Amino acid sequence: MKIKQNSPVKVAFFHIMAGGFSGAAKNIFRLFIHIDSKKLETMLIGQTENELTDRVRKIGINVFNIPFPPALNVYDKKLLNLNIVDLFRTLVAIWKYNLLLVKFFKTTKPQIIWADNIRTFFSVYVASKLSGCKIIWNIWSEPKGKIAWLLHRLGLLLADVINIEYYTQGQKLFGNLANYGFFKRKIVPLYTGVSDFESLSGSNIREELNLSSTDILIIMASTISSLKGQIDLLKAMDILVKTNSNIHLLLAGKPLETHPDSMAYYSSLKQYTNENKLSHNVHFLGWRTDIRDILQAVDIYVSGSYSESFPDAVREAMLFGKSVVVTNVGGTFELVKVGVSGFLFEPGDIESLVQHIKQLIQNPRFRESMGKEGKLIIEKRFSTKAYAKNFEDMVLNICQ
Repeated sequence: MKIKQNSPVKVAFFHIMAGGFSGAAKNIFRLFIHIDSKKLETMLIGQTENELTDRVRKIGINVFNIPFPPALNVYDKKLLNLNIVDLFRTLVAIWKYNLLLVKFFKTTKPQIIWADNIRTFFSVYVASKLSGCKIIWNIWSEPKGKIAWLLHRLGLLLADVINIEYYTQGQKLFGNLANYGFFKRKIVPLYTGVSDFESLSGSNIREELNLSSTDILIIMASTISSLKGQIDLLKAMDILVKTNSNIHLLLAGKPLETHPDSMAYYSSLKQYTNENKLSHNVHFLGWRTDIRDILQAVDIYVSGSYSESFPDAVREAMLFGKSVVVTNVGGTFELVKVGVSGFLFEPGDIESLVQHIKQLIQNPRFRESMGKEGKLIIEKRFSTKAYAKNFEDMVLNICQ
């Protein structure tokens, strides 16, 4: 169906409101700030109130909260490993949720539905189609397993457009199917920008933690969950502090309070820190609103993540001229020039992680030159305005 474009195209953004104002939420907010309202009329649909909904309302965009039924309100990883009984309950919940959405769409009349991940896509697909909407499946994560493999291919068949974050992601997720004309036309890579709406607040993390200018500060900023691999960073610190007592690891972020696995993982990190006498060198910062100030003050950015798409926090650190040591997952290989702007290592390879950090600690000039190269990469290739313009083009192309 061709959509008339005499007025702005109405786009409903569906986002699962998990965690704080993290990379996914920031990407949505960037789009809302920069999208041309003469071309696209946007709205945000979530399940609860949080910082994203507050910020979006303040810039004059409509926000609607439509809570998931309890059977759908589970963590993504568990959703991909349900037993038969739970799967039946989930399907019933999806049907009830879609009936609710059909009524909602009659009132709001969106033309395009943007679903922020595979879970959201299948949760809203039926209502979207019954309401005559085109649907965009956005991909930010790359879950593994047989069920994920099956759902990805089903989504490839059903979606009108698939918004991926880096050029080789389509081949990675869909294999050779991504190269066939019918499917290839659906897959649109969009490099997300880097936050340009946040400013420095004037906080001083070294002063807050009573650390000197000669202490080496390493940071990872992420939700606390097992897939993010913070435990590997603690294991690396256990090795590093034996010869470098002035190294400090800052873990910015918090566990997902509604997800028992995330809370248990957070407790295990605390326990490991205490049992291995790392409390002096490992600092749990919680959720921070002054992350840009902290990035300015640290020396190295690290990530032990086992699953990413195109990590926002890594790009933020590079924008601030920090050398990075991050896992070779998702699209990080398109971000990091190995040995030039940072290092890549395989998830769980603690020995390589330790060696890379040691190399950067021992050579401050090398660390500084890496940071400069990383900053240039971000400034040249990742403009938020270009991201918004490419997003507009993607949506308008669906309408033709």
